[in-house]
Amino acid sequence: MKKICNFMIIILVLALVIVLAMIIVKYGNNYKNEKEVSATLETIEQQLEEKSPEDEEELLDVEYKGYKIEGIIEIPKIDIKYPIINQTNEETMKLSITKFWGPAVNEIGNYTVAGHNNKDGTMFGKTKYLEIGDTIKLTNLKNETIEYKVFEIYSIDPDDVSIVNSVDPNTREITLITCTNGHKNRLITKARQIM
Repeated sequence: MKKICNFMIIILVLALVIVLAMIIVKYGNNYKNEKEVSATLETIEQQLEEKSPEDEEELLDVEYKGYKIEGIIEIPKIDIKYPIINQTNEETMKLSITKFWGPAVNEIGNYTVAGHNNKDGTMFGKTKYLEIGDTIKLTNLKNETIEYKVFEIYSIDPDDVSIVNSVDPNTREITLITCTNGHKNRLITKARQIM
């Protein structure tokens, strides 16, 4: 009986060590990615500042880990700022905020972006704290920044893609998508250009 108890204790200790190691690796990878994202943002912002007036209409050609960047999203209330990767897939979602649907950054229509709801607050992990009236800033690679005001927040089924439709097709809108409720739903935050 004593051997069985000792064996069970050893199994439990090993399981605990494995779980702790997995948590450390996950958060370590998030921390490393956040540092790399910050460095990339600094580079993009520096290149935007250095653009000459005659290059005003020309877009920067910027990449992050081999993926094209098409703009920057900033949400002051929850202190996030990320480059926006121009495509959404399993790999890009691990790296930064991604374009899910819509026109180019700051064009007329519904620019829809997706980001993970990380428990450590990175990516869209703090969007649950946004409220109607909060602002979101989008900067395109021509260095044009437009502010958007949140006008709607709700949850939907993961298969509901109606969120890509514009509420008003003649305005500039942004829609943020992230998981909620243990990945059973999507938290949607919609904002419209401040006029």
